[in-house]
Amino acid sequence: MSRNVIMFGTGASSYKEYDELSKIVEMCLYNEVYCFDTAPSYKTELPLAKTLNLCMKNRKLSREQLYIQTKIDPDQMQDNDGRVLETINRTLDKMNISYIDSLLVHWPLPEYFLRTWEDLQALKAEGLVRKIGICNVRIWNLQQYLEIGIIPDIIQIERNPLRTCYDEIAFCKEHNVQVQAYSPLCKMDARLRDNDILNKIAKTHEKDVGQIILRWHID
Repeated sequence: MSRNVIMFGTGASSYKEYDELSKIVEMCLYNEVYCFDTAPSYKTELPLAKTLNLCMKNRKLSREQLYIQTKIDPDQMQDNDGRVLETINRTLDKMNISYIDSLLVHWPLPEYFLRTWEDLQALKAEGLVRKIGICNVRIWNLQQYLEIGIIPDIIQIERNPLRTCYDEIAFCKEHNVQVQAYSPLCKMDARLRDNDILNKIAKTHEKDVGQIILRWHID
């Protein structure tokens, strides 16, 4: 997936139980949102997988129509001195999927990161993971990784008009790295919700502030 592809997705972190999460997933699919982000620490890998597998059956969706993303958490890195091959094979089994669309290092602990990254590259080479990436990085992290030949397919960072990350965006454009913004609306912080400039733009275009912020992300 090139950096020019725009994809909307939802994080599966707030709702832990199957009954709650399934309603969110159904609404996403109804609105043609097919990208779902989870992590072991969210405790939603299993209910998300159960929901998606059921939706594929009922809606006659193929696995290729969905984009499933999960992460390597710090405790998984610590448990095996950075090695995560067995962990991900277990994840694939319990989620009942044959591959993960993207697998991200949630918090790149420096003492384990290189070994974890080697395993992610091996998983990608085997076809068990299609994209690999890193969360919660800043420009100096990316520059350090570049010096040792590490260029992720994806970075996932908190990004919104209160945290613009222009240096990180410039780096990713230069090196063809896909950027994922989490908390893109900053939970409609009052500094955004009540911002005079954003409200003026929204009124001019007959949109709401959230739509203007999403347009900013796309642009």
